[in-house]
Amino acid sequence: MPLSLPPLPWRSVPAAMLAALLVVAATPTLHAQPGQPPLDEAALAPYGGYRGLGMMTERFVERVTKNPRIGHFFKDVEADRLAALLTEQFCAVLGGGCRYTGKSMREAHEGMKVRQADFNALAEDLQAAMTEAGYPQWAQRRLVARLAPMQREIVE
Repeated sequence: MPLSLPPLPWRSVPAAMLAALLVVAATPTLHAQPGQPPLDEAALAPYGGYRGLGMMTERFVERVTKNPRIGHFFKDVEADRLAALLTEQFCAVLGGGCRYTGKSMREAHEGMKVRQADFNALAEDLQAAMTEAGYPQWAQRRLVARLAPMQREIVE
């Protein structure tokens, strides 16, 4: 039997609180992709949930593909697929409950001759995309810290 609650006295709810409730009510519930485990919404909350993480990742991919220093690495890459895989990867390293289904970093970058300067340019684009998305500094540092060990598998 559903729980029935008395109506809220809306006049006693501060406007900001009411606006927040409306935003939450209008935000779709996050669900894992087919074949993915359930998402840990609390781990992804600072990033706007899975959807917000995906939107930031799309901006990030757009930045790196247009970056004159590193865009050549991405000229034959399907941007939508790359953004989807990176979103999975970011979600996984943040403890969001996703399973990354792409190649290992070593395998994905083998023979590309990625230099430290290239890696740094990519990191700058990631930082800019996170700032643009409005992520707090501590959340940006958290994601970067979890991605940083991959540098050893990417840079030749």
